[in-house]
Amino acid sequence: MKSIARRSIFLLLSCSAALAQGPVTSGFRALQVDAGKIAGNIHSLQGVNGAPEPVMAGLPSLVRQYRDLHINQVRTHDLMGPAEIDSKYEFTNKNLAELIPDPAQRAGVVKAGNASIIFPDMSADPDKPESYNFGPTDKVLAAVQASGAEVYYRIGRSWGANTNPPADFDKYANVVKHIAMHYNQGWDNGFHYHIRYWEFWNEPGDGGNFWTGTPEQFYSLYAKTALALKSVDPTLKVGGDGLADSSHGGAYREGFLDYCAAHKVPLDFYSWHRYADQSADPYAAVRLAREIRGVLDAHGFPKAESILSEWNLNDDCFSEKEKTELKSMHNAAFIGAVLCYLQDAPLDQAHFYRGDAAWAGLFDLQGQYYKPAYTFEAMGKMLDTQQRLAVEGTDTFGFAALAGRSADGRKVQVFIDNYAISASQKPAEEGKSLPLRTGIVDHDNAGYNLAINNLPWGKGAFSLKRYRISKTRNLELVEEKSLSGASLKLSHRMPTDTVDLIVLERK
Repeated sequence: MKSIARRSIFLLLSCSAALAQGPVTSGFRALQVDAGKIAGNIHSLQGVNGAPEPVMAGLPSLVRQYRDLHINQVRTHDLMGPAEIDSKYEFTNKNLAELIPDPAQRAGVVKAGNASIIFPDMSADPDKPESYNFGPTDKVLAAVQASGAEVYYRIGRSWGANTNPPADFDKYANVVKHIAMHYNQGWDNGFHYHIRYWEFWNEPGDGGNFWTGTPEQFYSLYAKTALALKSVDPTLKVGGDGLADSSHGGAYREGFLDYCAAHKVPLDFYSWHRYADQSADPYAAVRLAREIRGVLDAHGFPKAESILSEWNLNDDCFSEKEKTELKSMHNAAFIGAVLCYLQDAPLDQAHFYRGDAAWAGLFDLQGQYYKPAYTFEAMGKMLDTQQRLAVEGTDTFGFAALAGRSADGRKVQVFIDNYAISASQKPAEEGKSLPLRTGIVDHDNAGYNLAINNLPWGKGAFSLKRYRISKTRNLELVEEKSLSGASLKLSHRMPTDTVDLIVLERK
């Protein structure tokens, strides 16, 4: 976080407190916060795909950055070797070639990936420690632990690996069992990481990019793996299946749930993905979360958690145009709106794709922040004030806000996000069960007139600090004042694709 120039600070400090209590401006959104009324808790949805340990040569270590962003979970997907059981990487794989067109870099990924697989020889004895290659995965998971996040273990294969079902389902399940023993119970000089979530596979119905077996084979392998994990510890949370096309029913949604219900197979959570490239609608994930919750309830799993294990504005990691978009302020504003809206969704965990410096990541090769990383940092700071305060005046189209206060009543924070669907993004059909929203009209979004009442310190003195993320600002301090009293009125212009974080703290 950076401070603004000394001259600007002087100008801001020389302004009277009346500026902070300034007049209402027409064309601005009226926002009201009652700081004396707790409306619930702010939930951490700071999960990401991609570990802080580099998955390829040339990528930076990001342990400090993950800690600074308050990343709470790391999903072990697309690590290109580590955490994978039986993946095989080939230089000629078309998916891998599309992702990594540079031959030298791809050759390095193939070599490192194959050398990092946990159980490289499926003819080996899964009960013997010498059959396992835990070293590379140990290193990655240790970095996750060091970052302060918890591991969300994805069982399966990464993009560009083989997609065929394992030859021996019972052996595969036994291997997964020993992996859980290694990381949770210390088996084979292992650890006690208390990994809670074990997600089975990734996008099994996505055109054969991760699974080319039948749905029936998938159900069988899941059942054996889930029961093997439960034999290690019945309190482990086991689920799947990381569905890509989550707005459509089918074999890997209703079919999978019906199989688990009929065969009494454990299903502690159902995971699904949502990319908004068809509509750029920041509220679509909420709508889909409600649908998924209804499907789970209707198919006999009212207690199963719902987990959004991949999300972003789009999933195109290949074209330069989309890569630029994913790093942009427009995506940073989209992310802020989504994180606000998901607070009211029937959702238990979420994992952005992705957090590291690889494809679609939050950081560059030197570990410097892209614009979306600043949004995650600002939202991470909101967790310092987890007693949620209701905000009136927002909408579901992109003008979003989140407010909270600290348990000791010494701090109140308001996160305000102004996102609008770009005119260059042409909406298309969301899906048969999630029709495209119509009638989305931006209004009064040139700025905000914010009123905060019933501040917890009464007539006491407090400081006001306002930070901004925009095309020219990187969560920088743009306003600082000393004030007093139990209420505050604040009015500021706020262009589209801008995020403000307002921090009030008792002196």
